[in-house]
Amino acid sequence: MTHPLLFNPFSSKPDHAQDIRQERTQETLRPAAWSTRSTPVCGRCRSDDLVLQATAQWSNEKQEWELANTFAQPAHCNTCDMACEIVWLPLN
Repeated sequence: MTHPLLFNPFSSKPDHAQDIRQERTQETLRPAAWSTRSTPVCGRCRSDDLVLQATAQWSNEKQEWELANTFAQPAHCNTCDMACEIVWLPLN
């Protein structure tokens, strides 16, 4: 299994390099607001108190911080106090 250089664990799409390139292209065309809102939660306890080791990089074009790298580490749930899988739940 190959991993792309910049893997976003909060992406709801598969982590294939082609999908990542396609997603980046779509991000430039996508409106600022998502059509449906969602939130990442712990797959075990459904808490949204998640921490992830990551590096952010400033984008001069977007004028915001962007996720640059997550070091292929799992998310950590502060409620369970252990590594966890991320599940996406819709927001009302």
